Amino acid sequence: MRVVQARRVALAGLAALSATGCMGWRVQQVSPRELLRDKSIEAVRVSRADKSRVEIWSPRLEGDSIVGHPTERAIARLVMPLSQVETISTRYKSVGKTFVIGLAVIGAVGVYALLQSLNQGGF
Repeated sequence: MRVVQARRVALAGLAALSATGCMGWRVQQVSPRELLRDKSIEAVRVSRADKSRVEIWSPRLEGDSIVGHPTERAIARLVMPLSQVETISTRYKSVGKTFVIGLAVIGAVGVYALLQSLNQGGF
């Protein structure tokens, strides 16, 4: 009975994890101007010459600058001159990371179920 319940919990956890997925950043080889023509980009990570990084949410071009917000829900405006952009990255869903974490969740639930079944032995 507990094994069936553990499987249900594991599957529910995997389904929830798969729905969100693990996100990563991928450096783009195109210019920021060309990249930001795509209106579907929700966030970019800009690396500067001093190796600092800045995330810009809802990015768009205004003149010679990238304009957006510092976080996903922020109202504050963030302006980054294109002259400061060393590299630009976009967010993507990492299938590999999501799969590994999903397996870890299933493994943890399986170990828990095994320990629970051993504990029921009446020693």
